[in-house]
Amino acid sequence: MFGKVKVVLHRPIPDGFKVKTASVTKKADGYYLTLSLEDKTVPEIKPDFNLHSITGIDVGLKEFLTTSEGETVAIPQHYRKAQKRLRVIQKRVSRRKKGSSRRQEAVKQLGCQHKKVADKRKDFHFKTANYLLSKYDVIAHEDLNVKGLARTRLAKSVLDAGWSSFLSILTNKAENAGLLVVPVSAHNTSQDCSNCGEKVPKKLHIRWHDCPHCGCSLDRDHNAAINIRNRAVGQPVLKAQLMSYAIAGVAEKPIPYCTQLV
Repeated sequence: MFGKVKVVLHRPIPDGFKVKTASVTKKADGYYLTLSLEDKTVPEIKPDFNLHSITGIDVGLKEFLTTSEGETVAIPQHYRKAQKRLRVIQKRVSRRKKGSSRRQEAVKQLGCQHKKVADKRKDFHFKTANYLLSKYDVIAHEDLNVKGLARTRLAKSVLDAGWSSFLSILTNKAENAGLLVVPVSAHNTSQDCSNCGEKVPKKLHIRWHDCPHCGCSLDRDHNAAINIRNRAVGQPVLKAQLMSYAIAGVAEKPIPYCTQLV
């Protein structure tokens, strides 16, 4: 048992709420208490979304994400921007004598700097998720193997972007808002043409999609985002619901981006 502990009360517990769980977390700058509350007067949120308000997002390292409408969100690279400061503090830790109070002070300072980077990344993820869910009711994304990507030469950039954390936040916030996030297969989303469906092989450094079959020409990530959206629309659950909305039981086929430009 902890006994009596002094706390900095972030906000008072509302009347009528029941405390279900309490978790204590140790971080670089102290201990945090997180409470899970229940209020039986709050109605259960039921899914309520417009299936025609759908977008696909392609997460990447050039841009944090690109939507199927061609909109991009810049990648902030919080860790890389903080590397110089982290390197200075890490050297300070290495120079201090092990077990000394000055070393402990330097270790705490290093931990606080890492926490600052993590907090900035988390704040960016929440704001980006809120922005997407305010515009779209259904969001499709690639079902990525982030652990596998973290073992490649791009590991530092992949972990700095924090795709897993972002997609988890996006899914949870969508569920709480009665909206939908759909994972789709990541196989060949960048290689397949979003207009004609033909495979157009290209290496990672080639950032533009030029289809020799139909003449479709657009950014590689934009092309992938359209493929992701189309795959989500083709999933049995969404397809069945779209069929029920369509006239005479026939769903509208998603219009490829290149066809819209013609």
